[in-house]
Amino acid sequence: MARFRYDAKPGEFFAAMASIKDPIAAASTAAITEAGDIVKREGRQDIAAAGFSKRWQNALRVNVYPKRKQSMNAAALIYHKIQYAGVFEEGATITGKPRLWLPLPSAPKRVGRQKMTPALYIKSIGPLVSIERPGKPPLLAGKIATNRRGQAKGNQSKVTLSALRRGSAGKASTLVPLFVGIDRVNIRDRLSIRQITERAAARLGELYLKNLNPDM
Repeated sequence: MARFRYDAKPGEFFAAMASIKDPIAAASTAAITEAGDIVKREGRQDIAAAGFSKRWQNALRVNVYPKRKQSMNAAALIYHKIQYAGVFEEGATITGKPRLWLPLPSAPKRVGRQKMTPALYIKSIGPLVSIERPGKPPLLAGKIATNRRGQAKGNQSKVTLSALRRGSAGKASTLVPLFVGIDRVNIRDRLSIRQITERAAARLGELYLKNLNPDM
């Protein structure tokens, strides 16, 4: 019968653990970072393929935590800066109260930095006139200034704020439709960010081993 005994030197165990901890933390952080890069690259490609603008593509962000530090508990936060982007991931039905008023191509897109809405129009420009159309969605129209011949100034597809303000102020004017009212709008799912994230997460083990043993 043989007996063995190991006498550890002071601090030797903790030094051994530290030597293991550092490469594990580096591999964990690298794996999370690489998976996040995959999600960002493929996610932005998915957004582009769905027909969204460069702004929408770049609004998909990935933050790795802790920042500028390696950790065995590294994590990635994947999010979209446009808060309602999730609607296009799941699909949704949006109903009006009682109607949704959608801007027509003739409506100015913004007042200052704010997107045009009927409430903003009334507040910043003037009253809107309701136009009921039997069998068709109703319209909201604004008053646009006209010239001496009673013709709207400029092309109605490019209605200007100044012409609308002059028309609302009592100048000679005619009505131009700006909003159409609908009961509801169905938004189909167009994005696959969740599936892309799940595929990247499934590769974490592979990415971890690659970064732990870079020669493999």
